Amino acid sequence: MPEMTPKSPELLQAQAATFAAERIEHYQDSGHVLNNLGELAIGNLADVTRVTESAEYHKDEAGERLRVPENTKRTVATTSEYTDFLRSVGGSKYEAIQGRADMLTQYNQVFKPIVTGLRAELQDPATRKEHPAFMGNGSNSAVFRITHEGKDYAVRVPSGTKPSPSTIDSHLAGAVLGKGVPHLEQIVAASYEDGVTVAEVMPGKEMGKDMTLEDVAAITDEQLSGLVDTLTAVSERGIEIDPKPTNIFYDREAGFGIVDYHSSKVAAKNSADQDLGTIVGWMATPIMNAGFYGGYNPEMTADDYAQDANKMSANLGVLKRFRVVVESKLDGEDRETALKDIDSRIESGQESIDNYLNPEYVADRMASDAERKRQMAERANQKKSAADTWMTLDVV
Repeated sequence: MPEMTPKSPELLQAQAATFAAERIEHYQDSGHVLNNLGELAIGNLADVTRVTESAEYHKDEAGERLRVPENTKRTVATTSEYTDFLRSVGGSKYEAIQGRADMLTQYNQVFKPIVTGLRAELQDPATRKEHPAFMGNGSNSAVFRITHEGKDYAVRVPSGTKPSPSTIDSHLAGAVLGKGVPHLEQIVAASYEDGVTVAEVMPGKEMGKDMTLEDVAAITDEQLSGLVDTLTAVSERGIEIDPKPTNIFYDREAGFGIVDYHSSKVAAKNSADQDLGTIVGWMATPIMNAGFYGGYNPEMTADDYAQDANKMSANLGVLKRFRVVVESKLDGEDRETALKDIDSRIESGQESIDNYLNPEYVADRMASDAERKRQMAERANQKKSAADTWMTLDVV
């Protein structure tokens, strides 16, 4: 009888993670499995239990919402449930499992030493943005550039000291579905333990922060059509996107690209389904925010308002062309939903342009900004005076 080849640690982790993501309904239950992935995978996922840290709500066998008190020991998953799941999807042949395993293996065999060296240079969170490899950051992570065999990659490093396997798995679940799809971020390696992902660098600029008038003028109808094609693939594959302007890229040659996306099988636990019309309609926001995203500037002058009105006009022109493309490529309810969102954004965009070109509106805004700045300075002085008083009393 031939000897059985033992499963690799990466495959065992991938199996347990996919089971947690797709079959364990409550996010805290699935999170418990993912947070203990290494230990559970080695043990081939025996019955898993946890004790609730606070009151939670779960569904009973009849589907009714049930309150579970704090300090309740509950069974998260059983061995039979895990075995049945693997049997039902075909085990390691299942794309979601094999895709995860490939990325975990690629990290351990290729990228781990490079990322370890990078993280050794990032010990002080306060100076991360000063690192020469820094590319950008979000609310939970920062992105750095590394090079392997002459090719650049983007490493997403968690901001905190404790990695979140749930967050990593959300990225991996999406990456499996998006593999090979043009204009979608391609994650090639990842680690649950280190909390990082490694992806091919998306060409171009973040639409929200870095777009210039020249970039906006370079957008072609063909590229807008390609964006709709990408969003159609996203919808068909069950991918969920986060349409923040910082997650949409534009390159004059490559067109539009999308980063930071997830699997709707996983994301559906916490959000509603994303139909094609809704997804396409969302693109109105990054298009109108091209070059603007990143915070309110209270120091704007009348010239600044005029310049912003010019930028808005350029963006609005692109959005109107996008509308024509969408109307020709979508049909039925998807077209109706998308056009409704786009038309709303066109209307509000034109209103903003008109306001920014109105001297009375601009004067009122500048006066309001000046008053707000004065009040903030006054509050800051009051806090400083109070702090100085307490220091004096403490010394006495």
